[in-house]
Amino acid sequence: MCLILLPAAGALAQNNFVYTDDNNRPNTVSAFRVADDGSLTLIAGSPFPTGGNGGGNNVDPQEITTAATGATSFLYAGNNGDGTVSGFLINPQTGTLLAVPGSPFAAGTPNGNFSLTPSPDGQFLFTTDDSAPNIHVFSISSQTGTLSEIAGSPFTIAGQAQGLKVSPNGKFLVAGLRSNNAVATFAIAANGALTPVGVFPASGAATAEDVNCKSNRVYNVNAGSTLIDAYQLDDGVLTPVPGSPFSNGSASGSFGLVLSPSGPFLFASDGFGSKISSLSIDPNGALHSVPGSPFSSFDWTSQVATTADGRFVYAALFAQGAVDAHSASSAGVLAPVPGTPFRTGQSAVGVVTITTFPAPTCSQQ
Repeated sequence: MCLILLPAAGALAQNNFVYTDDNNRPNTVSAFRVADDGSLTLIAGSPFPTGGNGGGNNVDPQEITTAATGATSFLYAGNNGDGTVSGFLINPQTGTLLAVPGSPFAAGTPNGNFSLTPSPDGQFLFTTDDSAPNIHVFSISSQTGTLSEIAGSPFTIAGQAQGLKVSPNGKFLVAGLRSNNAVATFAIAANGALTPVGVFPASGAATAEDVNCKSNRVYNVNAGSTLIDAYQLDDGVLTPVPGSPFSNGSASGSFGLVLSPSGPFLFASDGFGSKISSLSIDPNGALHSVPGSPFSSFDWTSQVATTADGRFVYAALFAQGAVDAHSASSAGVLAPVPGTPFRTGQSAVGVVTITTFPAPTCSQQ
């Protein structure tokens, strides 16, 4: 049996959307419909109030995410200013958002910088902020999307974290320990409880992570660093792949990264360099710049995300209150989408982060 990456169920038949956590006071989520050419149009009702306040004092690239529980999907967005997470039910045809009962939910430290990630089955949401050395674990109601903190949560960790990702097989949680220049791993129990596995050196202040579909590779970017760490993942233990760390090919450090759902590529935002790096991935996990990379974006970039079919790559322009859009060729070459960038219509004071729906998913074959 092997894991391969497939579009989310029904992704080819339904509309695609891009969402931003606008990180304002009061906070909002802006919603865009994706056209056939990758251009974005704000949908009716956008922006959607979160009921909380944004804020925070640095770029946190994993502050908004989606979770699918069967045929129902939810969106979760961090409210840095008051330490809460807001939940919404997603209408898969129109992209509109409806606040779930009880939202927003207490989830961390006010004025911290949130990171969020769901379990692949949509059963749990893991949250952390870079102000406290812990990780909160919530069960997600499959009926309503309401969050309930599990017994034993929050779980103490070895440092302040920024960046979370669950392996596609659901067995391990990876956390970037920004305060320790390290990446930590945790085993996930059936009830969502976390057990530490180990803490492994990174090349800088670990900021964002992704895990490949075979659940045997982990990639990490470090705030203010041009280096990308690549690890072998084996029973929760991280071992650098030969040649790691790898350069992003830019003069600017990366804040966010995402693995391509349609080919062996990694895309990384090059922060203050106003670039997006595209790197091909060798079978052993090593990274190489795609010809022409890094590719220009409109302004400073934080989080990057792809559509479920991998045809388009979007980057949050955190100083603009806007989204940069690129098409991605089968060779990993990026080209600007007509009309980019696309404005949220909200204040650019907030540090905007981004996610796509339906999200790329891994399926057992």
